[in-house]
Amino acid sequence: MKQTEITYKTPEYPRQIRLDTTTACNAKCPSCHRFLSERHGMMPIDMICKILDDVATWPVPLTEIIPVNYGEFFLRPDWYLILNMITTRLPKTQITIPTNGSLLTGEIIDKLCKIPTVKLINFSINAFFDETYEAFMGFHPATKYHIENAAIRIKLQRPAIKIWASMVFDPAYQSDLERDYFKEYWKTKVDAVWCISASSANRPAKVMVIPRTLPCRSIFSDLVIGYDGKLSSCCWDAAFSLDLGFYSLDAHKDWHNPQLTEMRRLHNEHKRNDIPLCKECTSA
Repeated sequence: MKQTEITYKTPEYPRQIRLDTTTACNAKCPSCHRFLSERHGMMPIDMICKILDDVATWPVPLTEIIPVNYGEFFLRPDWYLILNMITTRLPKTQITIPTNGSLLTGEIIDKLCKIPTVKLINFSINAFFDETYEAFMGFHPATKYHIENAAIRIKLQRPAIKIWASMVFDPAYQSDLERDYFKEYWKTKVDAVWCISASSANRPAKVMVIPRTLPCRSIFSDLVIGYDGKLSSCCWDAAFSLDLGFYSLDAHKDWHNPQLTEMRRLHNEHKRNDIPLCKECTSA
């Protein structure tokens, strides 16, 4: 099959919305795209309300909402309020929460498990060996075992919640052996182990050898709303460098706005190289 044989249709509504509720994070993962951005802020609660009320009017329920983009959600003191707002306004939408797990106290876990539409929690762990974990994440190695205990406690209270353990893998930071040990260890502890190649992300230090013409699936599936209302549809654009407009209080309209429509056209016509950010990215 040729790359030029692959195209995607734009669905009437996005499958997933990610809310950039905070850019703050207490981890220091060197491969995180957060460090490629100078954007720092927190989404106001009234903006979150407006987005949720808007999406609640859709005739088809949103499939998935993620209440954070590149930050650590539990750094927001009003995290429980936000989740309650989501589950109340979007009762048929799955909440997926990515977290480094360092802040999950027993009290937080108990409250988290009371949110009925929380369906998936992905723990970003990124290392197997203690030395790597401390150097990569910036946390004491004991945090890994704290996460393991948190996963057990969540499963005891809400067995239906899926628990994932993830590693952003880059040979500059972890060895192949560490990746394999990571998979082997966590596969008996959680529902799924997810290893993401850091080299597939759009990073200045990662030079592409073979150019891509494949259209990116993300822009046909996801809508990201920045803390200031700036729009994105890219997994790796933490800086919101793509000029895709601002949230207009009508996310359905924004999903079909001229900027996103043109971006998808270029991808489907295998002209992603006309977009500087997409030209340097291997993600598809």
